[in-house]
Amino acid sequence: MVNLGTPHAEQRTAMVEAARAAASAGTPWVLDPVAVGTLPVRTALARELLELRPTVIRGNASEIIALAGAGGGGRGVDSSHGVETAEESACALARTTDCVVAVSGPVDFVTDGMRSARNAHGDALLTRVTGGGCALGAVMAAFAAVDEDRFTATVAAVTAYTVAAELAAKEASGPGSFAVSFLDALAALEESDLAERAVLS
Repeated sequence: MVNLGTPHAEQRTAMVEAARAAASAGTPWVLDPVAVGTLPVRTALARELLELRPTVIRGNASEIIALAGAGGGGRGVDSSHGVETAEESACALARTTDCVVAVSGPVDFVTDGMRSARNAHGDALLTRVTGGGCALGAVMAAFAAVDEDRFTATVAAVTAYTVAAELAAKEASGPGSFAVSFLDALAALEESDLAERAVLS
């Protein structure tokens, strides 16, 4: 998992070294291009990392549009675009980089350039907890490590994550209790929970 959230000089070097080593070893890795397009240092770093062929790219709509070269980014870590406006950019980016691209939003979009899936699960409380997208990227990396079909792994990761959010929201009274309940729900998630709740399009 390579997350551009805190790209100090030493961390930028470490990110490139880690991505290069992963590519050399055949280890799947996820790129989360936080605030790309709006901040020059992060944008340049994201472009360099893109050359090292991530397995999965996860971002909000504005980040994906900017990374694909079709726009200037959003408002820092916040998206100024809807997911549907990023679908074409996501598909193009997936095809040119030979990776899976996941666009996070009210309806998540996942594509490998040929296949695509939309996931409307989740809860608005996810947007009120700092680091929700970063945590999703980490879950994607874990799923990619155990399933050679990276598209299926990414769709499964998004589905598990968002279904866990729905289960946690039932127990929470606000963002603070939700954050704790969400971790518990994610850890306790069973195959039966997904079988009962998961609906994709």
